[in-house]
Amino acid sequence: RGMASAHVARCRLALARPRDAPGPRASTSPAAPISRDAPRARSRRVVVMMAPASSSDAKTDENNEAFAIEVERKYDASSVSVETLRETVESLGGVTKGVVTFTDVYYDTPDAALAAKDTWLRTRDGAWEIKVPLQGDERRSGGERSVFREVEGAGPCLRELNIALGAHPEDGSSDDDDEVALAAAMATSRVAPFAEFTTRRAKFELDGASVDVDAASFGHAVCEVEVLCAYASQVPDAEAKIAYVAQRLGLAPLTDSGGKLETFIRRNCPTHLKVLVEAGYLKPEPARAPASKCAGG
Repeated sequence: RGMASAHVARCRLALARPRDAPGPRASTSPAAPISRDAPRARSRRVVVMMAPASSSDAKTDENNEAFAIEVERKYDASSVSVETLRETVESLGGVTKGVVTFTDVYYDTPDAALAAKDTWLRTRDGAWEIKVPLQGDERRSGGERSVFREVEGAGPCLRELNIALGAHPEDGSSDDDDEVALAAAMATSRVAPFAEFTTRRAKFELDGASVDVDAASFGHAVCEVEVLCAYASQVPDAEAKIAYVAQRLGLAPLTDSGGKLETFIRRNCPTHLKVLVEAGYLKPEPARAPASKCAGG
């Protein structure tokens, strides 16, 4: 990952700006129960991951490029502990996949210029990624843009950062060290960290669906059920499987919005929250006293 010349593009239909996949570190420690006071997150997303057309595993559907589709629903993590979920999954013939942890650091200018364009630059365990909305997409889900490209690697991230900030795409590019070039461009544009948190993820599998329980270091928790399919026409079947697995596990659906990053911003980043609400990406909420964890806000 990281320096691969062909990057992955993910088109997110419905929620979830931060994707929880790349490069987590495995842990053998037992997973802790999820607090019943944890905030709840949005209930549905569909992620379309477009692979290079030359991929031997590529699947096509109508006029779309080669892609795979991951269908996900989020459920209330406060309705079940990780240990109870483990016991239930295994009693139903599923498997426990273990616990992984990963740390996300998000970057922006002091005035939230990237957030204003619904563009999200981050590192996950040190690997660079940037999420960019697809041109011409006007759909929204609970305030977050519904379709994204996810670009990986310092060099491709530099190109997308330049575009987002109005510079020439190749400004600052270097054949020697993409990491150095990206760091220089970020310094010039005053792009710096504004949010950081670690996620502890308990992973399970049941009936061909992935079941994850995420507990973020700032107190947010959510349970996710995911199914991978090859064609857009298979999404309804994937959603039916997710609903079936969730019913078997006794998971409670969510009615409120709030993924990990959105929840962190609402709690800690008033500047970013103001920009996102004014741009129509997030819904406003009653004023609250902000914490001081978010740089620039």
